[in-house]
Amino acid sequence: MRRSTLVMVGLLVLPWRPGVPAPVRVPQAFDTSVVRARDDTRAQRLFGELMSPYCPGLTLAACPSPGADSLRQDIRGRLDRGETPPAIRAAYAADWGERILGAPPLRRWGVALWVTPGILLVLGALGLTLWLRTVRPAPAAAGDEALPPSVGDVSPADRALRERLEAELKAFDDAV
Repeated sequence: MRRSTLVMVGLLVLPWRPGVPAPVRVPQAFDTSVVRARDDTRAQRLFGELMSPYCPGLTLAACPSPGADSLRQDIRGRLDRGETPPAIRAAYAADWGERILGAPPLRRWGVALWVTPGILLVLGALGLTLWLRTVRPAPAAAGDEALPPSVGDVSPADRALRERLEAELKAFDDAV
């Protein structure tokens, strides 16, 4: 056996030797601030809607930063005190700017950002339909079907090539 194979087998068998205790797995610390036993779906929904100022490109729900953890605790506290989610969103937008909102608001340019993809999709489908109508030929009328060319419509050069092919195929069949 090659040496590398023996080393690999040894590394696989080594942990299973009898009399050697198995390594103890230490459970990893779990962040209980993100997921709680109690039902806080309103808070979880807000965590998914607000962007984290500490982790660019991540929502508060996905950001592992201690700063984001303090924001999540603040949101839970505000909800426990009776604030509504729109009021919390507005307060955070006032404190951190509108970039903290996960989706653009439905006012001013926000409306354009939400409507533009739909308009472009409809215009693209319309353009594709018009283009396909011009590229594809119109269907033929019932009696206007295209007829295949007859055998007599072959040019003299094609006729000579066909005769040569027939002769070579006949010679090949005779040889086999």
